[in-house]
Amino acid sequence: MIQRQTLVQDEKQQEQYEASVEVEDAEETADAAQENSLMLVRGMVDDDMEHIADMKEQFSQTIDPILRMYNAAMCATTARLEIIEDEFKYRKLRCPIHHIDTRLKSAKSILGKLQKKDLDLTLGAACNNIYDIAGVRVVCSYIKDVYLIRDRLMAQDDIHIMEIKDYIEQPKGNGYRSLHIIIRVPVYFMNKKQMVPVELQIRTLAMDLWASLEHDIKYKSLYQDVTMDFSDELKECSRLIYEAEEKMEVMNAALEE
Repeated sequence: MIQRQTLVQDEKQQEQYEASVEVEDAEETADAAQENSLMLVRGMVDDDMEHIADMKEQFSQTIDPILRMYNAAMCATTARLEIIEDEFKYRKLRCPIHHIDTRLKSAKSILGKLQKKDLDLTLGAACNNIYDIAGVRVVCSYIKDVYLIRDRLMAQDDIHIMEIKDYIEQPKGNGYRSLHIIIRVPVYFMNKKQMVPVELQIRTLAMDLWASLEHDIKYKSLYQDVTMDFSDELKECSRLIYEAEEKMEVMNAALEE
């Protein structure tokens, strides 16, 4: 059974997770075509996020239906991954999925990202410009497993692939490696179907460890009086980890032949 580690259990853990996602994927796709726009829930009191942010109860009533929609998309995506895992178990094959993490952005984080991207502070702008409100992170054992999961998802014809960023083949400047995919998944409600965006991050255990430790070091550097620069050391660690992963994968491939 996939071990889910939902990272919204306490406010501090959620903020740290969201900060790591901001660092990992600062650039977002600019696809705002009419056909992909999400319909907002009818009857909302106010669409201006700045105005309603000061009224907690009203803000909650307004944002909750939107977050429920993204939560449904996150659950639907996770269910598809569980089906993939179950099939591998049924066929008595090694499962490419080690575990899955999920994250739903808070209203505060959504508002902050709108401000950072200099967008209108409205729910409409959020739904049609911020594609990582719902996030699913798939952690695999080997590099080849990352692309296997990618291919299995892309083969599902009701999933719309919006964008793929391969930071494994071409890592970020700081050494970060992961495969990022923005997808739209169908979510069926009582009176309509919505194609809701979900950000998928697919990476290996080693890549996930590096990203976690890199975020921890960067977080401490931001909030403590630290003047040391570990950029070069972090990049070197990323390179060494990737080399070790490639060697381990060769050994595993020899055993699976």
